[in-house]
Amino acid sequence: MSRIKRGSRTGIRGVSLVELMVGIAVGMIVVAGASVMMTNQLAEHRRLTLETQVQQDLRAAADLMLRDLRRAGSWAVPQNGVWSPGSVPAPVANRYAPTSLATEQGSSILQYSYSRHKDRYRSTNVAIADPEDNEMTSSTERFGFKIEDGGVLKFRLGDRWQPLTDINVLVITAFDVGLNEQQVTLDDLCSSACPPGSATCPPRQILRRYDISLTGHAVHDSKVERTIKVTSRIRNDEILGACP
Repeated sequence: MSRIKRGSRTGIRGVSLVELMVGIAVGMIVVAGASVMMTNQLAEHRRLTLETQVQQDLRAAADLMLRDLRRAGSWAVPQNGVWSPGSVPAPVANRYAPTSLATEQGSSILQYSYSRHKDRYRSTNVAIADPEDNEMTSSTERFGFKIEDGGVLKFRLGDRWQPLTDINVLVITAFDVGLNEQQVTLDDLCSSACPPGSATCPPRQILRRYDISLTGHAVHDSKVERTIKVTSRIRNDEILGACP
C-alpha cells in the first residue's frame, strides 16, 4: 500500500477578495473612460456632420440667390432703350429695372423682375421684338426672396412662393438684405440745358449693390448655427429722369 505524501507548496498563493475587487474597479474605470471617449467622438462627428450640412445648404441657397439676382432688370430687347439720331420709334424705358426691398417682422423681402422671353426671328434671321419684353405684363417675370412658415427661405416664381430650403433639415433664422446705392449724374448726355429746379433733369444712373446675410441652424441641434454673407451687384442699372 502506497503512502500519499503530503507537503506544503511554498510561494504560491491565491487572489484575495480585496485584490479582486480592486481589479474589477480599475477595469470598470478603464471601460468607463473608453466609453466616454467614444461617446464624445460620436457626438463630435455628429456635430461636424450637421455643421457641414448646414454650411452646404446655406451656401447652395446663397448661390441660387446670387445667380438669379444678377439677372434683375435684364430684358430681351435692350436696344430699344438706346437713342440714336433719327431713331424711330423713340427709346423706351426698361420697366424691369426697379427693385423692391422691404422688411416684415424683422426679415427682408427682396423682389425684382427680368424678362424670360427671347427674341423671335423671321426666316431671314431678323429679330422681331416681343412687346411683352418691354411691358412686363406677365406675372411669371416677377421674382423675389423672403422667409415664411417658421424658417423656410422661399423664392417667388410669378404669383407663387416656392421653398428653397427644407424645414426638416435647416431652419432659417435671419435673412437680411442691405442696399448700397450710388447715383451718377448723366447731364453730359443732354443736348439742352435742364430747367432750373427740375427734379427729373438731368437723368441719373443708379448703381446698386445688395449685401445679403443668411443665417440658419440645424433642426436637430439649434447650437449648430452658421451665417453666409454674399454680395451681388445689379448689372442692369436703373435710369431715373430724362433730358428736356
